Amino acid sequence: MDIYEAMKYLNGFSKLGKPVNNLLRFARIMRALGNPQNGLNFVHVAGTNGKGSTVRMIANSLTKAGYKTGEFTSPYIVVYNDRIRIDGINISDMELAEIVTQIQPIIDGLCTDCSQFEITTAIAFIYFAAKKCDIVVLEAGLGGLLDCTNIIEKSCASVITSISLDHTAILGDTIDKIARQKAGIIKQECPLVLAPSQKREVYALMYRTAAQFNSPFVTPNTERLKIEKCDYTGNRFVYKGLTYITSMVGRHQIDNALTAIETLDTLKKNGFRKISYIHIYEGVKSAQVPSRCQIVHEDKPFIMIDGAHNPDGMKALADFVRTIPKTPKIMVCGMMADKDWQTAIGYISRYIDRAVCLDGFAPKTVFAPKLAEMFSEAEVSSVNDAVSRAVTLAGTDGMVVIAGSLYLAAALQTHSK
Repeated sequence: MDIYEAMKYLNGFSKLGKPVNNLLRFARIMRALGNPQNGLNFVHVAGTNGKGSTVRMIANSLTKAGYKTGEFTSPYIVVYNDRIRIDGINISDMELAEIVTQIQPIIDGLCTDCSQFEITTAIAFIYFAAKKCDIVVLEAGLGGLLDCTNIIEKSCASVITSISLDHTAILGDTIDKIARQKAGIIKQECPLVLAPSQKREVYALMYRTAAQFNSPFVTPNTERLKIEKCDYTGNRFVYKGLTYITSMVGRHQIDNALTAIETLDTLKKNGFRKISYIHIYEGVKSAQVPSRCQIVHEDKPFIMIDGAHNPDGMKALADFVRTIPKTPKIMVCGMMADKDWQTAIGYISRYIDRAVCLDGFAPKTVFAPKLAEMFSEAEVSSVNDAVSRAVTLAGTDGMVVIAGSLYLAAALQTHSK
């Protein structure tokens, strides 16, 4: 099949598939495919916010150090292929179509109720194994314990980024329940790297779980952090006496960078000895992820796009937006109904002069007029007109911030092409 037929096949599966309470369904699929994941080295990354940025920083640094590095993320922002990368290059249409052609008979024969994410994960494992990657930085899709990426039997490091309330209908309605799901990726005697700025109960749970698995526990020492710059041009900080820069903006990117730095230091101590300070410096600095506080236009007006879609993500975005010396501040906003969108909007609405609200960019979006009620001044627009209307409202001196969902970011970036 060609890429169009392959994508038609993949899009015939639902995002989540039939709910599971174990990994047996995916294990059957991978066993039939020869368990290609068993021959790979992994850095397994779970968490609520910050996964994509942390994955990119780690993967970039490993590539800079000369390791052939696979990178698996979700969801895609521009094209489906950008979820599966080696050394920063997306899987090609031809290679993607070839693997889909290879696995279709097996999938159809074994499992008609699996998810698109499970199939995508299988494709990634096959691709990374065929290309003989030295290491794969693997982002969990949802949770950790029951996420299909957790089919891997061991990893070089388990990484858990910022944890907060999200996907509560699936993962649980408390921080403790969600943290337990994320902690499910911790493996026996595999180092655990925990991001800083966690809630106390999260830290305690992760520490106990790591001890149960005899896993070395690592977390950044923020007492050895000195922030020298944090603004809309990026961040510069000194950690343990060494200087680092992030091109991705926002204070939260410093926490992501610290997590990546400690992960890479852990890898260096456990066999990946080519990693040096300069590789980490360059890997962190060069990391860019679409729609993560992404500045797409610097002036007249200033335009940024961010995938913030839950309260903690929106709070981080709000902290950044309020530092931008531009007025008026116009927000293009659309959110998913299964998120705590009221709390999320509550964090940022106080910094927004006018919102342009929209819906229909994905299934189960919040009704735009209802979203508009959360702002002091707002209007409703279509997907086609929202950005141009916001630009008009912002004028040459203002700013436009596009946020509320990664699906919104993808829809608007696709539309703008």
